[in-house]
Amino acid sequence: MIHIHKPLLYVLCAIIMAACTTDTTCRKEMDVAMGLTLQADSLNAKEHAVIYTNWDSLTVEALGKNELLIDNGKSVKRLFLPLRPDTTVSAFLMTFHEQTDTLFVEHTPRQYFVSLACGCAIYHTITAAWSSDTRVDSVQIINASVENAVQDNLRIYLHE
Repeated sequence: MIHIHKPLLYVLCAIIMAACTTDTTCRKEMDVAMGLTLQADSLNAKEHAVIYTNWDSLTVEALGKNELLIDNGKSVKRLFLPLRPDTTVSAFLMTFHEQTDTLFVEHTPRQYFVSLACGCAIYHTITAAWSSDTRVDSVQIINASVENAVQDNLRIYLHE
């Protein structure tokens, strides 16, 4: 017969009981947002191209939700914009350099089970993106998968 000391038996029982309890704390980042960057150029007074990658005096509103995401942001290098889980097209009204642009992002939302404690997150796959602004040369999809990781998904190429 195996002989176990009572204090050791109590410790083993406590460990087993703790291992069997349900984890109710979500330890995973649940924010899902599309990363957007800018690659732009403009001509200075001497007609030389000046390249810049920051927005200045930027205001962004999520259309359909009427939610102001950024209000007069200064020197914004990267935007993180939430895509709508209830539709396949998200639109953002963007005002910078005193001109307004609408960015459209076509995407496929999909539920992703994280855990019992966290529940589900809505991930997206970007299928197309375009702009209403004539200054925008193109909108490039860098990474089509929008998840809960910090990453660049779109880049706007702008020429002023």
